[in-house]
Amino acid sequence: MESGGLQARIQHQIADLRARYPRIGACHASLEHWHEAGEPRHALQLDIRSPQHQSLVSGPPRDSAEEAVRAAFDLATRSLEQAHA
Repeated sequence: MESGGLQARIQHQIADLRARYPRIGACHASLEHWHEAGEPRHALQLDIRSPQHQSLVSGPPRDSAEEAVRAAFDLATRSLEQAHA
């Protein structure tokens, strides 16, 4: 997936989280890229803020950026479900 498409997907996922959890005031994403043993690795970190609460979600490293985005948002969704249960 191209960089612009990936950024659009991240923004769409953030919008979905904010729609599900309207108390979210801000959500910032940072996609990290590096090489490990000659192979590309990617991880997405999310900083999710709502009144009197902050969640820092570090998605697990994945081989592709798309997998990293999916893994981080899955983890964020589970974390938010537990926090709002």
